[in-house]
Amino acid sequence: MARIGLFGFPNSGKTTVFNALTGLDAMTAAHPYTTVEPNVGVAKVPDSRLDEAAVLEHSDKTVYAALDLLDLPAMAKAGEGLGAGFIGRLREMDLLAAVLRSHDDPSVPVEVGGIDPVAQAEELLIELTLADFDVFDRRQERIAREASSNPKLRPAAAVIAAGAEALREGIPLRAGSWTEAERKAFSDLAPLTIVPGIWVINVSESESAAQAMVSAVAEVVPDDDTVVAISARIEEEAAQLDPADRQELYEGLGLGAGALAVVVRAAYDALGLLSFYTVGPKESRAWTVRRGAAAPEAAGKIHSDLERGFIRAEVASLDDIIANGGWDATKAAARQTPSLMRLEGKDYIVQDDDVIVVRFSV
Repeated sequence: MARIGLFGFPNSGKTTVFNALTGLDAMTAAHPYTTVEPNVGVAKVPDSRLDEAAVLEHSDKTVYAALDLLDLPAMAKAGEGLGAGFIGRLREMDLLAAVLRSHDDPSVPVEVGGIDPVAQAEELLIELTLADFDVFDRRQERIAREASSNPKLRPAAAVIAAGAEALREGIPLRAGSWTEAERKAFSDLAPLTIVPGIWVINVSESESAAQAMVSAVAEVVPDDDTVVAISARIEEEAAQLDPADRQELYEGLGLGAGALAVVVRAAYDALGLLSFYTVGPKESRAWTVRRGAAAPEAAGKIHSDLERGFIRAEVASLDDIIANGGWDATKAAARQTPSLMRLEGKDYIVQDDDVIVVRFSV
């Protein structure tokens, strides 16, 4: 599963967002990073079409795609950094999600950045950049000495020096254009500022300027980062409802599919992921694979034997499976309409919403 690290200043609503996405009930409080352990949970990706397919297939089990979430304790205050004890955990993440407070609440103290999401985003970027610069600066000195006697290290020394200089100037690494070879030279340093980012603005229940805030934050974060706005408090309450009541609440408030769907889509786009499916009486399941993956790689997500022995894949779209009444009914309909189901080989690039049956030999 993809790993997402939530971070932010005290009272930003970070843990409330965590609870909303996971359905858990982690304690919310303005704890600095020095006093508590991170919260860990799993966000199941909502998928109403998978639910429909599971009903049609009379599946014993439905398994949703999922994201691992790490909710780091809040940063103490500006100038004190992210906390050495948790930086390592944040560096393990595939995606960083910063939660920004944008509303006033007399019962909740105002902390770093106030209720200005732009100021908070700028401050968090500074903290991440300083944390990376500290690592790069120390590594730069060491590898320069090593490269003086080992010419093979000189390209890596040069790119690390370039990275350190960018960070010194306050430029996050993902704002630059780095080749794959240059990124590989960075990999041992696990820089935070090269990891894709999502900026989650926690708006009030009646926030009418959310889109303007999204645009303003987008102006100060790296171009490829995604900015979204949600009401964490509403979402936390909705997460405790059964699916039907939750959807009714979303529709009544005009929230579409809810925050989890918004954050998941942003995460998938940032990480270059897509979902494909397997359906049947035993199980209907959503699988996650990188965009551009060929059919054998997707088969390997199901089981390593399927990748090793891959012969071909039968492929249909999830929409067609639902429209025709299930896999077997779609296969029968394909005799009259061949485009409904295809046989694909090893070079086939898996598409979002593909339903796949793998043929393989052991």
